[in-house]
Amino acid sequence: MHKTLSALLVTALLSSPALAAPKPAKAKPPVLSCKTATPEGLSYTVLKAGKGERPSADAKVKVNYKGMLTADGSEFDSGKAVEFKVGGVIPGFAQGLQLMQPGGSYRLCIPSKLGYGEAGTGPIPANADLVFEVDLLSFTTPPPKPVIPVVERACANVTESGLGYLAIKQGTGKTPTEADMALVDFTTFDGKTGASLEKREWEKIPLSQATAVFVEALKMMPVGSSYTFCLPKPKAEDGAVSGEPEINIRVDLLDVRPAPAVD
Repeated sequence: MHKTLSALLVTALLSSPALAAPKPAKAKPPVLSCKTATPEGLSYTVLKAGKGERPSADAKVKVNYKGMLTADGSEFDSGKAVEFKVGGVIPGFAQGLQLMQPGGSYRLCIPSKLGYGEAGTGPIPANADLVFEVDLLSFTTPPPKPVIPVVERACANVTESGLGYLAIKQGTGKTPTEADMALVDFTTFDGKTGASLEKREWEKIPLSQATAVFVEALKMMPVGSSYTFCLPKPKAEDGAVSGEPEINIRVDLLDVRPAPAVD
């Protein structure tokens, strides 16, 4: 069967390049840029200024945020009223948060070296530059860590094992034995600066499960005592003393009780 003239004309028209349906143009990625650069490589734009103090690296912040890839503007993460510690996020985000004030909104342009670098993570490819839009809702700052006074850092006495000690306050209660559990407050601190490294309160320590040096320390303390203990530095196999910082402990012995039975 032969095609009619009209059918041939329709076929020709439909196949003509001039009448073919145009291909949709590729959408250009949004321009995600920041105005102000920092020496570290972070840049930022203030979308809305806040008021008040700025958070420190130790602060816990509450934020709304949206994270995007600079390359194509695609969103990889977002959150509302999310809380976290400033020092617990990638360096660029942490630096940006410390520029902000509550009520403020910033755009943070984070180069990969201040983000996830060559490793990437999840939906974020390697060497990806990132953009975060952040609203800082509020933040809280923990109280400063205590500093041990100079007169309470050094140990005037040393036992045969090398444990140094200083009685700051001498109690009059019971002295713990291997069968007891000691209830203590203790603070580990830098022996030179007195800066607190860790503080624990009402810690329950069965002497039968403690390290030998801690058992020795507790056995010289009556309840109600406060002592500083200077721990001997560990030695290498060749006998050389470790170059690690000197870590000392301030211990307050609050109570002594029979240790619970171990099944």
